[in-house]
Amino acid sequence: MKNRELFNEYAREILENPFFLKNKGFISHGAISMYSHCLNVAAISFSLVEDNDRIDKRCVVRAALLHDFFLYECHRMGLRYVLHGWIHAGIAAEKAREIFSITDKEYSCIKTHMWPWTLFHPPRCREGWIISLADKIVALKETVFGRSGKHPQAVKPELC
Repeated sequence: MKNRELFNEYAREILENPFFLKNKGFISHGAISMYSHCLNVAAISFSLVEDNDRIDKRCVVRAALLHDFFLYECHRMGLRYVLHGWIHAGIAAEKAREIFSITDKEYSCIKTHMWPWTLFHPPRCREGWIISLADKIVALKETVFGRSGKHPQAVKPELC
């Protein structure tokens, strides 16, 4: 990430929010916190677009940070965990809309980030495709390294 200051500017409101900070207590893939997972997805997403003037970078950072903003421990759901992959994007989008002033584009990016798992709901904009791709990259890395005991380190903006 070349422009950490711009990333922090776009991320500040979310990273300082007490509801978002609760994600430090929830586990994502492997054994990494949901907070770190979302921060990693936002950093990768931003890195992929920071030199592209046709992409809404603010949308990318904010939607990537909030893409898994469902505020519960999904691994403790038992058999309902199987459904989690299909439903959590909608829950996260609604929670993000409830707590933050997100745009319609940010909402759409959050709601569609699980494609192709949610077959009939692909991303509708470039920003959504970037976040969906970054989420797959980060989740794969976290899952592979999380099971080996070598956890990928979260990006650490100055705000964290």
